[in-house]
Amino acid sequence: MQPILDADLLRTFVAIADTGSFSVAAERAGRTPSAVSMQVKKLEDLVGRRLFDRDSRRVALTAFGESMLPDARRILQMHAELWGRLKQPDLEGSITVGTPDEYASAFLPRVLRSFARTHPRVQVNVICDISAKVRVYLERGDIDSGLVTNADISDAQFLRRQVHEEQLVWLGARGGTAYRREPLPVAVANPDCCWRKRSVAALNKAGFRHRVAYQSASAAGQIAAVAGDLAIAPLPASLARGDLVLLGADTGLPDLGTYAISFIARDENDPLVMALSDHVAESFAPASVPATGMSLGKAA
Repeated sequence: MQPILDADLLRTFVAIADTGSFSVAAERAGRTPSAVSMQVKKLEDLVGRRLFDRDSRRVALTAFGESMLPDARRILQMHAELWGRLKQPDLEGSITVGTPDEYASAFLPRVLRSFARTHPRVQVNVICDISAKVRVYLERGDIDSGLVTNADISDAQFLRRQVHEEQLVWLGARGGTAYRREPLPVAVANPDCCWRKRSVAALNKAGFRHRVAYQSASAAGQIAAVAGDLAIAPLPASLARGDLVLLGADTGLPDLGTYAISFIARDENDPLVMALSDHVAESFAPASVPATGMSLGKAA
């Protein structure tokens, strides 16, 4: 008889792979690090292979763990979709979601595609704007819910559910030289963007002479400037792909820490809102986000 792979074990495995940390994965799951370690050992015993290489500074997937990760993500996604169909198969109507452009491009397509499969009679409309404005739209009733940066809604008085945490990093063009120029050219959002404020403060503290070479309310504009090697930009690590690469510690650029994403809503009694909230949370659990302790490549 074949062993049964518990979805909870796979969820822990993916969380550690995404965060590069047993302790961070444990905190997200509401467990102790020792409990998470026991789950990993149980999963390793089931598959008969070691999944992680660990030392005092970092956690990395073994070659077998790397090969198993995509399958684990698919199983968890199917698990979330099945539960969505079983729990609320008869919901219908429409819901409007507000979110920044970078989340709309990096996360929402995957989330909403699977939500459409589990809730085929629910129509989701999306409005893109910065998190601070999404909050305003929600407060005056223009939208039903939002997917926003935590820093912009820290004192808000409505339903808030943190669904994701990720490293904010400096991205540059593959093979580019913008990060070597003086003053350092940066591509940022509008002045009220919390990522802009954080990155500029970090550069000032580190003593970097810099200039705003490109300002855009849209992440697509910043990405275009970075891809063209006109500037570097503070953006989510998950956008480090294709023409964009993470500029690592060897460049001397200051660390930007992590940022968190929350699902927000005005009415927690609205079944459509809560169905989407649950689905977003489930979808982010196996999200395909590069771990901060694993290499994403570096500029030449």
